[in-house]
Amino acid sequence: MSDATSMRRPVEITEFTEVISDLPDEQLAKIRSELENSLRHLDRSNLRLKKYIAKIEGKREDTPDGVDQEELDKVDANDLQLFEDSYRENEIVLKNHYERLEALDQEESYRASGSKQPSTAEAQKKAKQRAASFDTDNTNGDANAVNSVYL
Repeated sequence: MSDATSMRRPVEITEFTEVISDLPDEQLAKIRSELENSLRHLDRSNLRLKKYIAKIEGKREDTPDGVDQEELDKVDANDLQLFEDSYRENEIVLKNHYERLEALDQEESYRASGSKQPSTAEAQKKAKQRAASFDTDNTNGDANAVNSVYL
């Protein structure tokens, strides 16, 4: 089965593009919603991390992200490397999410153009075989691999 809930492993953008072409519109909407939700959380997290890093480095950071002064006072300078690494990792994931949103935009535009012909029984069978060939075992996946995302 090929849907957002069954694929739980890092997926390269080329695989993602291929898989979404076989999914129904409702599933594309669900994937878009999940990506957009994740983007909001990652953006908010990076704003916080940016403020923490600025505090440790003695810089003023005026990013209005809901971090109050009491929370900033608890930031430990020993956590600078952790904050910087987390910020960079979030940036990689954000880039990957934006690539996927662009792929969804392209797929939806393609479908809206009327170019996509109804799938034949043979095409549906091929799509199911291709989707079934994806290994959904998460035990050996690298969540931080470049250009990969969990779906």
